[in-house]
Amino acid sequence: MSIAAIARRQFLGSAIGASALALAGCNEPTQSASDKPTRVFDGILGLQLYTVRELFEKDARATLNALAEIGYKDCETAGLFEHDPKDVRMMMDDLGLVSRSAHIRLPALRDGLEKDLEIAETLGQDKMYLGWIPEEERTLDKYRALADLLNARGEETKAAGIQIGYHNHEFEFIEDNGTTGYDILLDRTDSELVTLELDFFWAHLAKVDPVELFNKAPGRFTSCHIKDSTAEGEMVPVGDGVIDFTSIFEHAQTAGMERFYVEHDNPQDALASLGRSFASLTD
Repeated sequence: MSIAAIARRQFLGSAIGASALALAGCNEPTQSASDKPTRVFDGILGLQLYTVRELFEKDARATLNALAEIGYKDCETAGLFEHDPKDVRMMMDDLGLVSRSAHIRLPALRDGLEKDLEIAETLGQDKMYLGWIPEEERTLDKYRALADLLNARGEETKAAGIQIGYHNHEFEFIEDNGTTGYDILLDRTDSELVTLELDFFWAHLAKVDPVELFNKAPGRFTSCHIKDSTAEGEMVPVGDGVIDFTSIFEHAQTAGMERFYVEHDNPQDALASLGRSFASLTD
C-alpha cells in the first residue's frame, strides 16, 4: 500500500478534519457561502524534517518522495545530514516540494551563520529559526543577551532577504522573578527583525494559551509547529490528542501566521505519524 493510501486511511472522520473544511483562509474572513472554503494553511501544509531525520539521513530522495506522496509541500529543515544542498534542492524541485525555512543552532547563530546562509540560498529559504537552547542558557540575563543577538543577526541577514526567528519549547515559559524567558524575547526583540514560530505542543505542556499570546503580540507569530498532546502530556499525531487546533487557527490572522509545519519529535513510525496528521488536518 502506498504512503498516500495509508494517509487517507489513517484518520478519516476526525472532528478536527471535518472542522478544517469550514476554516476560511486568513485573508478571506468574509468569504461568501457560495465560495469554496480554503484551509488556513492555503494548500501548502508543511512538515519539519526532524520528524523523519533517521529516514532522511539514510535516503533523502526516498524520504522526500514519501512525504510528497502523502501531500506535504513545504519541508522545514533541521540539518541536511551531510547531503549536498544542491542535491536536496534538485530532489525537491523534481517532486514539487519547497523548503522555505530552517532550524539553526545557537553556536551557528553566534558564529555568524555563514554556512547556514549558503544552504538557505541554495534551498530558497527565507526564514531561520533558532530551534533550541541548552539549559545553561536559560537565565533571565542570558535571555536578554539572546534577544540582543537575535536582533543583531536579524539586521545582518535582512540584507540577504532572510528573517531570523525563535522556536519555543516549554522551558521559556517558566516564571522567574515575575517574568519568563519568553516574555523577554517578545519584549526585547525587534518585530521587524525577529519573528516567532510557536510550537503548540510545548505551549500546551507549559499551560500557555496560544490565543492569549497572539493577542498580546499580534503579527509576531508567522509560523507554527502543529503537534498534538494527550491529556497526560504525551506527544501524539494530530487528531489523537486534546489540542483544539480548529479554535486556534481561527485566530491565525491575528497571529500573523503564514506557515504551518507538522512535527512529531520521536514517533514510532515517522511516515505513519505524518500521514495520520496530514489526513486529520485535510480530510
